Amino acid sequence: MFIGRGVELQRLEKMYKSNKLEFATVYGRRRVGKTTLINHFIKGKRSIFFACQKSSPSENLAELSHQVSTFLGYGVTFPSFTEAFRAIVRYAIEERLLFVIDEYPYLAKKDDNVISSIIQNILDHEAKESKLFLILSGSSVSFMEDEVLGKESPLHGRITAQFLVKPFDYLDSSRFVPSYSSADKAIVYGVTGGIPRYLELFDDSESLKENLLYNIFDSNSVLFNERENYLKEEFSEVSTYSSILNAIANGCTKVTDIASRAGIQTGALPSYLKKLKGVGVIDKLVPLGESEKKGIWRICDLFFRFHSFFVSRNISTIVSARMGESFDKVVSPFINDYMGKVFEEISKQYIQRYADLPFPLSLVGTWWGGSRTLHKEIEIDIVAESAVSSDKIIGSVKFRERKTGSEELDLMRSYSREMGGAGNFLYWFFSKSGFDEDFKKLATEDKSIRLYTIDDIYHK
Repeated sequence: MFIGRGVELQRLEKMYKSNKLEFATVYGRRRVGKTTLINHFIKGKRSIFFACQKSSPSENLAELSHQVSTFLGYGVTFPSFTEAFRAIVRYAIEERLLFVIDEYPYLAKKDDNVISSIIQNILDHEAKESKLFLILSGSSVSFMEDEVLGKESPLHGRITAQFLVKPFDYLDSSRFVPSYSSADKAIVYGVTGGIPRYLELFDDSESLKENLLYNIFDSNSVLFNERENYLKEEFSEVSTYSSILNAIANGCTKVTDIASRAGIQTGALPSYLKKLKGVGVIDKLVPLGESEKKGIWRICDLFFRFHSFFVSRNISTIVSARMGESFDKVVSPFINDYMGKVFEEISKQYIQRYADLPFPLSLVGTWWGGSRTLHKEIEIDIVAESAVSSDKIIGSVKFRERKTGSEELDLMRSYSREMGGAGNFLYWFFSKSGFDEDFKKLATEDKSIRLYTIDDIYHK
């Protein structure tokens, strides 16, 4: 079953029908579905699909010769990549041909990116009048952005489209577990981060608990070691990066605190943080409208966040195969706390993509700061700014078992005054367990208030 990616497919199809030289890059983190997207797109089309291996250039050249032989229906052996690419261009002179190089960094890294210069030369001098559609894909986001798309790359300026394939949003993710309740669908999203390969492992004929025990909290499962395997793909000092992630998962958000918890020199930490940010595992969250100095580090990849929050702190229990009897003590009581921030992300996605908006949006984020009148640090879960006025949506998000009452409105109104700024405020509330009757009545009388249950945003 192929799910989502409608925007990407529409753009790729339009490029394909242009019948002129096209060159696209498709990149994103491991398991995000790049190859599935490409295979779905090229199905039934005249194409050569070359999957690069972590092997020598000569072995990769032999594999390319094999794939071209399969395409032609007879055997060919190319003496060099230059000759192979020239031949592929010739096959595309009269008729549209898709040529996919999957996991391009595996090949390019082996020869200090000389292969990119070869491709650039052929595109510039031999392929201009062809009907070739070249696609380079890669899981190393940093390499694709720096060495393929970057200004210093030989390929810079030749690419006609670039696709950063992102994880599925909360709604597309829910299509993998259609029989689950809205709350359980949200938790599945909070566990997998919308990564298709992880979502495919969940069987909605089994309970959520059974799926978690089987797919993550079992030392024999694929996802149990997935975090470390992913880090090994990108970095050599896996234990150091693991310690940094564990520190952030345990509430350390500033450089000094992270360094202390992870046992790393403060001066050395920024380099590690930059690399983790470069592969999309962490980011720096800044209060909307504030300077970056007020920002805090967080794990933005939800699978990494869940793994660091639950798996890392329960390793001994998992390895000793005692998680089944411990789950209700070490996981269940903390799920709502973990899901608080995840539900914020889901609610932001709903506002940005699916909600009936009162105005076009410019920025959507979070705001926090010190309150002079309340004498405490306050936080507004969601702030969505209008693109055409100074109006704002203020959002409060609750993933808990009890219903949300009208006292939350009083709190948000006081918080909005602390945030300041001109314009009108609209107050939107998102609740896993719904709202009490007084709050619902108040919302019917005041059009500046909107109430959304978790079912509302999953059954839009």
